[in-house]
Amino acid sequence: MRRRLIALLLVTGIIIPASSALGARPHETTDGSGSIGIRLVGESVSSRSNPLGRLYIVDRLAPGTRLQRRVEISNSTGSTGDVAVYAAAAGFHKGRFGFAPGRSRNELAGWTSVSRRILHLPPDSKAFDTVTIRVPKHASSGERYAVIWAEVSAPASTVGGVTLVNRVGVRMYVSVSAGGALRSNFVIGRLTAKRSATGQPLVVARVRNTGRRTLEISGSMTLSRGPGGIRTGPLTAKLAAPLAPGHSKLVMVRLDRRLPRGPWRAHLRLRTRLIERAAVATITFPRRAAAAKPPIAKVGSGGSRRMILIGILLALLAVAALTLIHLGRWSRRRRAFARDAGQGSAARIASSRLSGS
Repeated sequence: MRRRLIALLLVTGIIIPASSALGARPHETTDGSGSIGIRLVGESVSSRSNPLGRLYIVDRLAPGTRLQRRVEISNSTGSTGDVAVYAAAAGFHKGRFGFAPGRSRNELAGWTSVSRRILHLPPDSKAFDTVTIRVPKHASSGERYAVIWAEVSAPASTVGGVTLVNRVGVRMYVSVSAGGALRSNFVIGRLTAKRSATGQPLVVARVRNTGRRTLEISGSMTLSRGPGGIRTGPLTAKLAAPLAPGHSKLVMVRLDRRLPRGPWRAHLRLRTRLIERAAVATITFPRRAAAAKPPIAKVGSGGSRRMILIGILLALLAVAALTLIHLGRWSRRRRAFARDAGQGSAARIASSRLSGS
């Protein structure tokens, strides 16, 4: 019964653990018998100004303060299960929100506790847990990330076997600031007209988060002053994922293939709940997609730098070896010349003595 609750993919003895931190989407078991879910209950004050706060724990806390939020854990399967609730580390890597393995800790996870670490859930039941975040008095300013996980697991059936683990979670974005709210801001780069590999026209711009809070950015784009005075839009423009401080992502607007090349007047508007930015440019779509270029190694990368140093060292060794070879040959020739010259002088002296006797 318990294994139905936590079924995972099992391939040749290897478990592929399933992890999700979407907050509002429960994780279904592989046999279709139901799911384990976790979601926030109620709204925080910050959710009124940040759409992320509707799904995730998003808030600003001053050092020495605390925050409490409630989560609901549900079991819609036909089996009874023990659900472990805990906080674990998370963060951004290359612009993507990522989860640390297992119960890895970071600052925010260490500040977070739950009222009940284990919930015993009968079939088709729900339970509530309280999440408490206590920020130390000397915590530095900045945004931290973690996840509140609801996890079910089953012991291995044999000694040395594999333990089945499955978990779903709610992300946490917590800003620490002693004064007012952490500054939020973003900038839009140059608008560029491109074509996809299949020939679809695209308008692309790079958006950078220059503030100190993670932002959910969306907006629209219009094209005007086109051939014959035609216009199109507004078209939806949205970043695929929240944008962390100091990171950047491409926003891409796809258009109809039949759209004339231009020129067009492109007007992109992007916004969060409190900030709006715009970019305007005159663009013309290329006739065809640009040919793919082979990747070029960056000189500044560690691997490339090592390869360059190794190449220089090998070249120096080769030059030194050739120099030694040439010096050896020159030395042998010099000794041979000196020996031949000495023998010739001795022969001349002997001949002179013979002729004078």
